[in-house]
Amino acid sequence: MTEEPKSTYTLHKLAGRYDVSDFLSAIKKSHDSGASSFVIDASDTRAIYPAGAAPTAAIIDHFRSEGMDVKFTNIPAGSFIERVRIRNPFVASKQNLNEPGSRLNTVWAYTEDSVFDLTNCVMEELAERIEFGNGVYAALNWCLFEVLDNVFQHSSNEVGFFMAQILKASNRLLLCVADAGIGVHRSFYVGGKYRPPTAFDAITLAVRQGVSSTGDKRGNGLYGLKGVIEANGGKLEIRSGRGYLQISPNGADGGETRGLVVNSNAHCTVVDFELKVGAPVNLGEVLGVPMQDLRLESIENEYGEHTIHLIDHAQGTGTRAAAERLRNFLMSYINDGAQYLILDFTGVPMVSSSFADETIGKLAERFGPVGFAQKFRLINMNPDVHMLLDRAIALRISAQYYRDDRVPNHK
Repeated sequence: MTEEPKSTYTLHKLAGRYDVSDFLSAIKKSHDSGASSFVIDASDTRAIYPAGAAPTAAIIDHFRSEGMDVKFTNIPAGSFIERVRIRNPFVASKQNLNEPGSRLNTVWAYTEDSVFDLTNCVMEELAERIEFGNGVYAALNWCLFEVLDNVFQHSSNEVGFFMAQILKASNRLLLCVADAGIGVHRSFYVGGKYRPPTAFDAITLAVRQGVSSTGDKRGNGLYGLKGVIEANGGKLEIRSGRGYLQISPNGADGGETRGLVVNSNAHCTVVDFELKVGAPVNLGEVLGVPMQDLRLESIENEYGEHTIHLIDHAQGTGTRAAAERLRNFLMSYINDGAQYLILDFTGVPMVSSSFADETIGKLAERFGPVGFAQKFRLINMNPDVHMLLDRAIALRISAQYYRDDRVPNHK
C-alpha cells in the first residue's frame, strides 16, 4: 500500500512577518507538490507573539479547508505553544468566552456575530490586568471592535483570527487580527469605486479617512487605528497580499514585499498593532468629533457620581492577584476622568488582609492620605471589613510617611 505524501516543517518561532512568510512558503510548496498532509514539529518552538500566531492560524485554517491534513507533533506538555492554541484556536462562542481562564495569549477564531462579545470579554480582562493611561481604554475599545469587524468588510471570509498579549516589563500591549480572505487590494476592485494599482497602494488608501472598499464613505476603522497609534506613540503594521505599511514613532514605511499570497483567491491580511498602555490618547481628537465616555456613564448615578459595587468583584476578595486586577480596574476609571469613585461594599462580608493591602492599602500609599480621600469614598462596610481596610491604609501610610529615617531628631 502506497503511503500518502506528507511534509514535515520544524517551527522554531512565530515572532513576526518573516516567520509567517517562511511558514506560508513551506506549506504552500508542500500543498502544490501534492502532499496530502503537513506535519508541524513544535519541539523547538520558542518565541511566539500575536503577529506570528494569528496569521499562522489563518493560514492553517485555509489549507485545512482545502482538504490538507495539517497537524502538530512534539508539542511539550504545558508549553506556551500549547496554550496559544495555534493548531486549534478557541471558537469565540458565548460559552467559550465565559469559561474560566484568560482570554489573552490565545488565538481566537471568530465570526461577524461574535465580534461584539469577543471585544467586550477581552476589554473586561484588560481593564483588570492593566492600568491604562488617560483615554487609552476607550480608544482601544473602539479600535478593537472596528478592526475585528473590518475583516468581514474586506475579506469575503466568514472567520477571522485574533490574539492579544501583554508585555508587562515594557508596559506594552500587542494585538493582531488576521484572515486568509481576498485581501485589501482585491476588495477595492470588488467594491468597484477605487482601483489602486498595487497592494501597497490599496493599504495606503484604506487608512485614509472616509475611504472603504465598498465606496460608502464610512471608512473610519483603519484611519482611526492609525491615528490612535500615532497619538499614542505605538506601532502599526498592515500586511495584505504583497503589500505592507508600517507606522512607528520613527515615521511611516511601506511597499511591496515577499507577501502573504496563498493563491489567486486568498491574500492574507494582517493588522498588527502595539500600544503603550500608559501613554494618553484622545479618541475624539483623533476622529475629529466630540466623544462621550460611555464606560464612565455606565457607572454614573443620578447625581453624576461614579459607583463601583464591590460585590461584583467579590469572587477574588481573598487573593492578592484578584486585588491587583481590581486596583487596575479602579485606576482605569480614574485615568479616564472620573473625579472620584464611590466604592460600595454592600454584600461583601469579608476581605482578606492581602486583598485589603493590595487594593485599598496601595491606593492610599499612591495618593497619600488627602489624595486618597479625594479620589475614593468607601461606603457600606461591615465592622470587620472596615477594620481590615483601616488597618491596610494605616500600615501603608505609616510605612511611607513615618519611617524612622524621616523622624526629626529632637535631642
